[in-house]
Amino acid sequence: NCTSPVSSINWGTAEPGTSVNKTVYIRDEGNAPITMSMQTQNWSPANASSYITLSWNYAGGSIQPGQVVTVTLTLSVSAGISGITNYSFDILITATG
Repeated sequence: NCTSPVSSINWGTAEPGTSVNKTVYIRDEGNAPITMSMQTQNWSPANASSYITLSWNYAGGSIQPGQVVTVTLTLSVSAGISGITNYSFDILITATG
């Protein structure tokens, strides 16, 4: 029903060389079709972005007003990571249309 805004995601323990998936639901609440883009920012520690990546399965299609899409976010941790036990970053999802 898209009734709970996502303000944070707890990825749990992500071991080196593994990935963790989280599902979110996104609804177009505007009056026009949109497309979305995603980026990450504000990594702490700054070098975490060299070992941890975020991707999603959204293929860039148009989302219609009122339509809800299911999106899987995938956090992948490099097998070569070391020295990083805690991290944080911001996920910025932008809608254009």
